[in-house]
Amino acid sequence: MRSFGRLALVLVVACAPGAGEETTTTPGAPSTTRVLVPTTSTTIEPADPSAGCSEDEGFVDAGRVMSAGQATSDTNTLGPIAWLVEDECERLTVQFETTEGAPATTPPAVIVEFLDSRQVLRIRVDVGSTVVTDQLMETPLVDRLFVVRALDGRMFIDLHLHGPAQARAEVSMSPARLTVELEAGVQALDTAAIIGGNTVLISPSDGEQPPAGVIEIAGYARVFEANVLVVASIGSRTVAQTTATAADWAETWGEFRAPIQLPPGEVSLFVGEESPADGSRVGPTINLTVR
Repeated sequence: MRSFGRLALVLVVACAPGAGEETTTTPGAPSTTRVLVPTTSTTIEPADPSAGCSEDEGFVDAGRVMSAGQATSDTNTLGPIAWLVEDECERLTVQFETTEGAPATTPPAVIVEFLDSRQVLRIRVDVGSTVVTDQLMETPLVDRLFVVRALDGRMFIDLHLHGPAQARAEVSMSPARLTVELEAGVQALDTAAIIGGNTVLISPSDGEQPPAGVIEIAGYARVFEANVLVVASIGSRTVAQTTATAADWAETWGEFRAPIQLPPGEVSLFVGEESPADGSRVGPTINLTVR
């Protein structure tokens, strides 16, 4: 039997108000408007000291964790996310809401799975909107989470892990909720996602050695007007450049994918945006050895 501590905290994650617009005017040029995306906030509430993680088996550390489908659901929105942290276990609870913002009774289709690197636990949910965008968690197991609109219009939640973990998940009805439990794993992680500015690069990974030719860039971003810039360089010479359109940027993070053709050599790959202030590049840069 696991041993749990007597004290716990629940982190309730939700968007804070404050989205708006900022207008910049340059003499001799038309004014430009940049939407200020809403920030997120964390409130700490007392947790039920008797609420621990499940004693049931069923934890997995790679691949598919759980898949649940519903013939019909009154869920439209991904609601608040609560986080319970205890000695050996962490529990995430996602509430689902109707179009009117009331608690839903039937959960949507849900798939929980580790990405191939196992550094990210992805929760796919069949909803159209969200009240949560992202949160820096800094718990023993989870660094941060992002809520992303997928290219198919649905949503997913990515949990970026500090280290190896194992997970189990279940959905419940009336009210509709998803519960994910995490414990520490033992296998070392293969690679890590790269985060910079308003861009998260999932693949390729830093130091990868792909063959020359077309490779796919994948990740998500909240860059201005959803325009993601991809630039490949060898030394000071640009060898390839393209743009991708993210699935969202105003409400939440948007998934993007972009093919780019790379020649052999030591390639520096930038993914992100150009700053509207001074044109500098803002986003992650990785190094690839293209064979």
